Amino acid sequence: MLLFYRICCIVLMVALFLHPSGSLGQDRIEGGFFLGASYYYGDLNPGQLFYRAQPSLGGVIRVVANSRIAFKGGLTVINLKGNYPDQNVRYPLQDGYTSSQYRFKRSMADFAAQIEINFFQYDHPFRSEETRFSPYISTGMASTLYRRYNSGDEDNSEKPHFILSLPIGIGIKWKLSDWVHVGVEWNFRKTFADDLDLMGHGAIDPSDPYGFNQSSFMHNNDWYSFAGLLVTFDLYHRRVTCNAGY
Repeated sequence: MLLFYRICCIVLMVALFLHPSGSLGQDRIEGGFFLGASYYYGDLNPGQLFYRAQPSLGGVIRVVANSRIAFKGGLTVINLKGNYPDQNVRYPLQDGYTSSQYRFKRSMADFAAQIEINFFQYDHPFRSEETRFSPYISTGMASTLYRRYNSGDEDNSEKPHFILSLPIGIGIKWKLSDWVHVGVEWNFRKTFADDLDLMGHGAIDPSDPYGFNQSSFMHNNDWYSFAGLLVTFDLYHRRVTCNAGY
C-alpha cells in the first residue's frame, strides 16, 4: 500500500508540473464508450495474457484540463472466466473430491476515477493539427462490485460486495475529427480480494489453494485486466482567447 501511495504522489507531482499556471478550469468535456475484452490473473492463471478473454463494455466521461492532463471517470462491465486444471498449475484436492475439475465465470462492475497524463500535447486549442495524437498513462482509485460467495451462510449465498482496486492504464489516442476521439486502452486492476475465482465449494479452493489460511498483499490477491477500443465525443468546449498563439 505504501508503494502505491508513493507512486500516486509522484504522478500527481508530475501532473502539477505539466499543468500550466493559471489554467485550472476544464478545457472541454468528453463522453463516450469502451468496447473490448477482459481477463483474469490469479491462482488459476498465474500470468497468461488474455486468458479465456470475455467481452467487456462501459461508459466514460473525460474532463480535459489542458493538452497534457485529463480526469476520467468510468463504469465498465467486466466478465471473467477460468478453468482448472489449466496453465500447468496443480493444487491439492479438497476433502471428498476425486475429480480435479473446477471452473468459474463471473460478471462484475468496475468504477474508476483516474488522472490521465499525455506524453505529448494533445488537441491543443491553437495547434490542433500538430497535436492530434498522443500515448498516455493513467492511475487513480477504483472499486469493484461483485457477488461474493459466503460459505458462512446456511445457504452458502452470494451477496453484492464492493472492494477497493488500484487502477493502472496505458493507451494511445487520436483526434479523428473536430469532435471525435478514438483510442486503444489497456487497463490493469490490483484488487484487495482473493476470491474473484471462488464460486462455491469445488475440487479446489482458489481463494486458499494450499490451505495455508494466510494472505499476501502482492501475491495472493486477484488481478483483472481489460483492453479495447475507446471512443469519445466532445460534449462541451470552453472558449479560449489567443495569447500570442499559445
